[in-house]
Amino acid sequence: MNGTLAHPSLHATPPRFCQGFLFGVALCFLLLFSGCGNEDKREEAGPDKPVYAWGAVSGRTITIRGNAADLRRPYMLRAFERYQTLTGNTVHLEEFTHEELNGNLKAAFITGEAEKPDVLLSFGGTNIEKLNPQANFYDFTDAPWVNDLTDTTLSQAIYNGRVYGLPYWEASIAGMLYNKEVFRAYGVDVPQTQEDFFKACELLRRNGITPVYLPYAEPTMLLYQFPMDNIVRDARVLDALNGGSLRYQDIPGMKKVVSWYRTMAEQGYFGQNYEKNGWDGMDRAMRSGNYAMMLCWDTWLYTDFTGDPSKFGLMPAFVGVPEAGVFEGPNMALLLVNKQSPEVEAALDLISFIADPYNYNVTLRGMYTAPSFKNQSTSMSTPQYVEVERQIEQAFHDSTAWLRIRGFSQSDAVYIQKHMQDVNYGVEDCLKDMDAARVRRAGLYAK
Repeated sequence: MNGTLAHPSLHATPPRFCQGFLFGVALCFLLLFSGCGNEDKREEAGPDKPVYAWGAVSGRTITIRGNAADLRRPYMLRAFERYQTLTGNTVHLEEFTHEELNGNLKAAFITGEAEKPDVLLSFGGTNIEKLNPQANFYDFTDAPWVNDLTDTTLSQAIYNGRVYGLPYWEASIAGMLYNKEVFRAYGVDVPQTQEDFFKACELLRRNGITPVYLPYAEPTMLLYQFPMDNIVRDARVLDALNGGSLRYQDIPGMKKVVSWYRTMAEQGYFGQNYEKNGWDGMDRAMRSGNYAMMLCWDTWLYTDFTGDPSKFGLMPAFVGVPEAGVFEGPNMALLLVNKQSPEVEAALDLISFIADPYNYNVTLRGMYTAPSFKNQSTSMSTPQYVEVERQIEQAFHDSTAWLRIRGFSQSDAVYIQKHMQDVNYGVEDCLKDMDAARVRRAGLYAK
């Protein structure tokens, strides 16, 4: 991928190769939102000197590989630039599209056909299972900064009981974003049930407004994991899926989820030619006023949206189940260190730097997020979260499906897409194919 990073002193090159369990930890909902009642913490500051040891190495170049959009997040760039300024080391970014990154990681960590980076930016849990974390990534379990992570943040970093990366990301709350002005203009009430949601969609459609923008061209953005968090909240269901004694097609809730997408498409609630809609169109669609809603997370309004966030509210995602909809907790990317890297000393130095409250309270200042660190004092909750905090408490589910179902992949939404397009491809067919892909994936990478 070509392009120039936001800051000229950060070094980026095109990718070298452009080929295309979680061990359960109880997530603590209360700690996720600890401190969220303070809407604005801009004036608070962190410690006036470093808490951890870093900066002992200099003149090194640290290569960080990841998805381009993820690496370019403002707080990432601020952290990397501050590190370069204070240590004299160089941060070198290798940027990929999602598809390119998947191919590269397979070549680097699975088949051994490609060179590994010094640091990898990736989501955790079962997402790194195939990369053999025990063999490839540095074990941070005893690092001093682990005790500074909130319980929810810590759960994102644990695999088989060990901490394999530093969670450095926005702790968002996901659901359905909705345009308040559009709702008011057409007398649409914020839905409270699945039935209410469809009634709202029909009212909007009759008034010439497309109810929901779906980035259909990017299968991962169908976000079918939102309702699945409710389905696998029962540990017995999760264990049965992971143990191979239960399949997707045996779960009634899964049939409702898949059927929801086809119903939305057939009723015109995704609009005409929705198949052409992609990630790149999300910002334009939400600014246009032609779309009323979109499955997304609250912090997107402050990290990717170029319009006015105050025009939007957050409500539960109504995707078939549960009846009252669902808010999903955060999925946080991790900075993972290749323990076999010749620059492992410098890479570990970078991690200690980013994890230091002396630094993250600078690089995260003014950011809309729930705290990732216990000593994080300069960020703040989104107004969308604050507005519906009580409802979130009632309809909140941990991000379980994406992290804890073995073999799970957002990309399996390609089968849901086929179900939306092919009248001869039924719900049972879709779920059987999705489950077969999951089982193959889990078996292929089982150790």
